[in-house]
Amino acid sequence: MLDDLSKTLMNVVYAGVGAVSLVAEQAGKAGKVLVERGEAAVEQMGKYSEELQRKCQEDAQRRRDERMDGRLSAMSAQEREALRRRLDQLDELDRQAAECAEADARSAEITEIHGGPQERSDNDGE
Repeated sequence: MLDDLSKTLMNVVYAGVGAVSLVAEQAGKAGKVLVERGEAAVEQMGKYSEELQRKCQEDAQRRRDERMDGRLSAMSAQEREALRRRLDQLDELDRQAAECAEADARSAEITEIHGGPQERSDNDGE
């Protein structure tokens, strides 16, 4: 009888240890599945966010274009001609700025090649 009670108690202990082991194993598997699903959800949300941002930008550009078209349509021929002249002036300013930037870049390159301005000491030429 003592042997039966001892075996029963040991079986209960083994069952408890087995249950803890099984729970730990299943928790690990469940955790892995949850992490994978979480990563997939975050990735999907990123894609949706990018798509939404792109659509918002396209919609904003479409609305700007519609407003611009409306304003241009409402302008008189003289106003449109004045706008063309001003745009030509701005294009010329852009061209000049690009030329200046190129000249500055060439100047910096030459200075870099030749070592920059040479310093002169007071003893030079004496």
